[in-house]
Amino acid sequence: MELLGWLTSLIFAPPGPGLMKDLGSGALEEALGEVAGREVQLPRPSLSDLQAAHTALFVTNPRGVPAPPYTALARDGILLGPSFHELLELYTQAGLLVQDTRELPDHLAILGEALALTAQAKPELAGKLAREYLLPWLQAYGPRVEAEDPTGFYAQAVRVLREALEEVQDETRAERLS
Repeated sequence: MELLGWLTSLIFAPPGPGLMKDLGSGALEEALGEVAGREVQLPRPSLSDLQAAHTALFVTNPRGVPAPPYTALARDGILLGPSFHELLELYTQAGLLVQDTRELPDHLAILGEALALTAQAKPELAGKLAREYLLPWLQAYGPRVEAEDPTGFYAQAVRVLREALEEVQDETRAERLS
């Protein structure tokens, strides 16, 4: 879960030199491959193309933002809904202090950091964050990202994360039934 968290944070934060370095070196593909259990290849668009795609997909778009990166929207259909407040309580249970940032605490990049930071000490809680917050967003908005991403980068990354989490969820269900 720790790697999944760091990947989520890296992928959904505004793209910058760190993302480009990891993409250019193959480290991002290697890490996604580890999470997915298979080889992953990503498109390698320019930084400016990634920034434009990120903005159009997740920040602002004249036709409406196709995939707002907030988990409460995926779960409740509104910002600052019940899921938002439940997530804040989970962060508190994990011992995480939510500081004032430019983003809401249910932004995918922040959720990714929370996942990574809780994975070692509280793996059950990290699993809950992944299954109950990240996966619903990936299922709700992943198809929109896949349809609207002009670079293919976000489409492929979202697909890999969703498939990996759905596989974990299926394994968890199977374990409970046996």
